[in-house]
Amino acid sequence: MLDKEKKNTAHMITLVLLALYLTLIESIIPKPFPWMKIGLANLATLIAFDKFGIKMGIEVFYLRVFTASFILGTFLSPGFIISITSGTFSLISMVILFKYKKYFSIIAISSIAGIIHNIGQLISSYFIYFRDIEILYKYVLYFIIIFLFMGFISGIITGFIAYKVLYKKNRRFLH
Repeated sequence: MLDKEKKNTAHMITLVLLALYLTLIESIIPKPFPWMKIGLANLATLIAFDKFGIKMGIEVFYLRVFTASFILGTFLSPGFIISITSGTFSLISMVILFKYKKYFSIIAISSIAGIIHNIGQLISSYFIYFRDIEILYKYVLYFIIIFLFMGFISGIITGFIAYKVLYKKNRRFLH
C-alpha cells in the first residue's frame, strides 16, 4: 500500500513539474494578446485524469496554477483570478467528461475543456474589467466567436499531444 502511495506521489510530482515547465515555456513565447496561449500545461492535467484518475487530475491542476502564480509573481492578481476561475470551469467539464470517457476521446475532452476555459475567461474578465463599461456588443460578438474558436483549436492541439503521449508510445513514467 505504501509503495503504491509513493508511486502515485512520484507520478503527481512529475506531472506537476511537467505542467510548471510548460507554463514557464509558454510565458516567454510571444503572444498576439497577453492572455492568449495554447495551454500546453493542461497536457499534464489530461494525462493525470486519464492515467491516474479524477482526484490526481484535480490535484495536478491546482498545484500547477498556485505554484506557477507564485513563481511568476501573479498570485492574487486579476490574471490569477481569471486563470483560477476559468481553469476551474474547464476542470469541472473535464471531471464530467472523464466520467463518460468511453464516449469521448481525449482530443474531444480537451477541445471541449478549451472552449469552456475560454467561456470562463470571458465571464470572469467581464466581472473584473468590463462590468461598468458601456460596450459595443457588435464588436464583442466577433471577439467572442474568435476567442471560442481559439479555445477549440488550442484544445485540439493539447488533446492531440496528450493522445500521442498516452496511446502511441509506451512511456515508462506512466506505468
